[in-house]
Amino acid sequence: MTDYRGLGFDPAPGSAEAVAAVSARCVVDVVVPGVPAGWTGVAAEGLTTRLEAVVSELTAVRHAMRAAAEVLDAWATTLLGNQRRAEDLDRRAVRLRRDLAEAADEVDHAGALARFTPAHAEVHAAAAARHDELARQLDEVLAEARLLARDHHAEARRVAERLRSEEPSTALADTLAGFSALTADLASVLLGPPGPAGPRGAAAAFAAGLG
Repeated sequence: MTDYRGLGFDPAPGSAEAVAAVSARCVVDVVVPGVPAGWTGVAAEGLTTRLEAVVSELTAVRHAMRAAAEVLDAWATTLLGNQRRAEDLDRRAVRLRRDLAEAADEVDHAGALARFTPAHAEVHAAAAARHDELARQLDEVLAEARLLARDHHAEARRVAERLRSEEPSTALADTLAGFSALTADLASVLLGPPGPAGPRGAAAAFAAGLG
């Protein structure tokens, strides 16, 4: 795990492995048993009607879960890309901070010499100019990292909204509870433990973890 000592913050938090694991859990199928062979009568007909309704509800849930898996797979790809970019920015920042420290020493050394030897004034000016240029480059890298962080969190919020749009409306409370638990797990591994209790539901759980 990158410590981002050059940037001083993590612009793209998250775990692509955790996202992929939750996505895989979203596509587990549920099989509904049929009416026992040979059972007839009003009770059998009533059970058949109910099972048909359950199958319909399960189909809606299955479609929603698979759609959610597609959303999560896309987010995992985006997450990996953002993290590679963040790591590259951090490497640049580490290098610039090291060069900047060396340049600061050169400025101090050249300045001390210039006080006693006027000929070193140009050396001091050149050292100061190099220091200022390195500081400018570091500021640019940090600004780029802040933009990455902004875009990363904005995309995470869009993922939460897409999960909300895919969350099925169904009487299968247990299935929905499982769906919400999956995204609650995802939110936890993405950006830390959940905050105070809020609206229930898959997207709400995900969004809470993104807060």
